Amino acid sequence: MTSTRRRAGERPGVRSTRGRPVRGGAAVAPKWRRWALPLVLAAVTVLALVLYFTPVLGVRSVEVLGNTSLDQDEVVRVSGIETGTPMLRVDAGEIRDQLQTVPKIASAEVTLSWPSSVQVRITERVPAAFLVARNGIQLVDASGMPFQTVPEPPAGLPELKVREASQTDPATKAGMRVLTSVPEPVRGEITAVLAENPNDIRLLLKGDRQIEWGSQEDAEKKAAIIPALLTRPGKVYDVTTPALPTVS
Repeated sequence: MTSTRRRAGERPGVRSTRGRPVRGGAAVAPKWRRWALPLVLAAVTVLALVLYFTPVLGVRSVEVLGNTSLDQDEVVRVSGIETGTPMLRVDAGEIRDQLQTVPKIASAEVTLSWPSSVQVRITERVPAAFLVARNGIQLVDASGMPFQTVPEPPAGLPELKVREASQTDPATKAGMRVLTSVPEPVRGEITAVLAENPNDIRLLLKGDRQIEWGSQEDAEKKAAIIPALLTRPGKVYDVTTPALPTVS
């Protein structure tokens, strides 16, 4: 008997590996393996279509945070988020941009909380001054952005007097930067901010007094000496040159 003798049942040119016939040295894959990958791909495709086009994983709730003067229903309406919208189709960036078209909203963040919730966190603008415009009295935030028309000037807010208030107007930005740099106790004494141009800013105070501020240069030094300077009797407090402040 020799080692080349074939075992009973073996055909010429065909070898056996663990009982599976092979031809030419390569194993023949079972038929189920040939269909496994297409079936998995088909299942994944169907699942993706269901999740993307049906409300199976749709929006069930919208949580609004950070709103104080804006109503929650109004925020949801502006956001455009509709109950039942598939979560995969909720565009957080688009919703954020849409919310920031509302003048009262300074910024917005949108977070998807799977499987069915959307969280909207907004930051509302806070009035720092008011201005008298052609269309009425408008509230202005610290950045110089007019964001709301009101029937009358709010108590405790100074008036911003500029030619045309906007976030891009240099005089507006300078005036609001000066206003917000002044210490809080002094800020409560300010009745108006006059900003004809960025280099000529004046602060009108209660008691028919005023601060000649000048330009924005050395704003921190000017703000630091104002409280002590106001303890001296006078009407005009000049800090245009903070090294040599004067009272007259």
